[in-house]
Amino acid sequence: MKSINHHIWILGLAGALGAATSISALAASASTEFKSYDSNGDGHISLQEYQAKGGGEQTFHMIDANGDHIVSHDEFAKKGSSATEGAPAAPVTPAMPAPNDRL
Repeated sequence: MKSINHHIWILGLAGALGAATSISALAASASTEFKSYDSNGDGHISLQEYQAKGGGEQTFHMIDANGDHIVSHDEFAKKGSSATEGAPAAPVTPAMPAPNDRL
């Protein structure tokens, strides 16, 4: 019968491989989206390129973390892929009062 250490090692290896696969998929998605914004293929996104895809100037400056007026792939991957211009904020649902709370 195999030892429990062997099983733990196998589970750890499976977890590490699963995490690496997930990270690769996310990076590939960000890379594809970045390329769609980088219309001239210079490896950076200018404000004009960003606006041509419907992005706003304020969001562009939020993504441009170092303030050099271009968005690098790293900046885009960290902030750009989750930034949505003009999207309404999710409504805040108030917490339900606890049974003993006074109203």
